[in-house]
Amino acid sequence: MQTTLATPPWYRHAWPWLLAIAPAAALLGGLVTLWLAVTTSDSLVVDDYYREGRAINQQLARDRLAAALGLRAELRFEPAAPAGGEPAVTLQLAADRGSGWPPELGLRIVHATRAALDREYRLEHVAGGRYRAAGSPPREAGHWLVQLEDAGRTWRLVAPSVTGFDAPLKLQAEAQ
Repeated sequence: MQTTLATPPWYRHAWPWLLAIAPAAALLGGLVTLWLAVTTSDSLVVDDYYREGRAINQQLARDRLAAALGLRAELRFEPAAPAGGEPAVTLQLAADRGSGWPPELGLRIVHATRAALDREYRLEHVAGGRYRAAGSPPREAGHWLVQLEDAGRTWRLVAPSVTGFDAPLKLQAEAQ
């Protein structure tokens, strides 16, 4: 008399499941990648590369003019006054050469990777190279580019990698 052992079905064996792990992980990774691509924005992608490349030369000329004028600035963020005031941005601008102070300056604080966190301030001339605007510093962590320029966009001062705004920030034109 011959006895036959009943063979269990395929899903009761370990080998098919071990072999299915790699394709299942690839499928899951693909779905996560697809979800990230659909739900996040591409804020670092520039549409017009040629125009951006040409603008680099104009930026360098503005930096050279700031160096020729000997421009330097100290930027501070002041907290709100206890008596109900609002936070303010103050800037002290100094120059070795040049005449007169521009009536207003533009200050841009640009996050390294997230364009939604960028901030702009219009600083009004108060007196003797001192400028002021209402506003508070960015609270988010990260690397920031700080750019100060006159209203005519003829010169600019840049601090390329700022990680915090709790201390005064010094901007100075570098000779190139």
